[in-house]
Amino acid sequence: MKIRNLEAGRKKQLFILGGGIVLFFLLLVIRPSASEAKATWLWNTKLIQQHSEDIIAFAKKQKVKIIFLQIGGNVKEESYRNFIREASSAGLEVHALDGKPEWALREQRREADAFLDWVKEYNAASQQEERFTGVQFDVEPYLLDDWQKRQTAIVKEWVENARSWTQSAKEMDLEIGAAVPFWLNDIDYPGAEKKKPLNRWMVEEFDYVAIMAYRDEADRIYTAAKATLEEGDRQKKPVWVGVELGKSKEGPGVSFHGKSFTFLTGEINKLVRMVKGHSSFAGIAIHSYEPWRDKLAKWEQSLKK
Repeated sequence: MKIRNLEAGRKKQLFILGGGIVLFFLLLVIRPSASEAKATWLWNTKLIQQHSEDIIAFAKKQKVKIIFLQIGGNVKEESYRNFIREASSAGLEVHALDGKPEWALREQRREADAFLDWVKEYNAASQQEERFTGVQFDVEPYLLDDWQKRQTAIVKEWVENARSWTQSAKEMDLEIGAAVPFWLNDIDYPGAEKKKPLNRWMVEEFDYVAIMAYRDEADRIYTAAKATLEEGDRQKKPVWVGVELGKSKEGPGVSFHGKSFTFLTGEINKLVRMVKGHSSFAGIAIHSYEPWRDKLAKWEQSLKK
């Protein structure tokens, strides 16, 4: 009787061990390539006040290099210091993130300047490991009500403002980037003697761009990002390729929301293989942290059932 119980116990242990090994290899096979750098946007700034350890642990596990952190939400400077200090110790960079469609307008430049002034003052009052290493502008003037009617005039003001921001960032010794749509190559830079696509100017002006190539298939993401990646190649500038995981109001085919984590991972791995030939490719930028975290957690939970 004891022998039978012993054999049954051994079989149970082997079954559990075998299941663990299968789960381990599933995680290895299905997870995105660990060798590829990633970035993510974090919009809910208040999360850093009570969940900084979770955020940093997730980012480190997913090989995130940069967190684009929204500034605001009545978050105290001490919370930023604590979060960035922890992130720095984990090998992560944190870039201050902000922007509104209106910031493209000349009359709203002061608000954008105030954002840069805040980062400058914050960094000056903080220790090296507590400072933002960069800033990112997410300015989308095409969301303005009069974009269609005043596109040329708005683009001209947008360019003037962007030039002012990059100059200020250089004086602050800060890396500066911009989140840009993939179709800027269809718009001409205003005032150029020869035809010059706006995406070319953006790559020239900023230290890096994160292109919002929001589609739900690798082939379509690459098609959307290709023109800007080629600009980055020519100018030796880094380009992050952004993918959307959250709900989108732009209709079907834009986001991986509702798609399985396995499908998402397969498409990301396929995309990485497609873009690796571009020297400008900096990595995949996931929009954004919360839907990425939730999608991964849901998938991992399903494996345990």
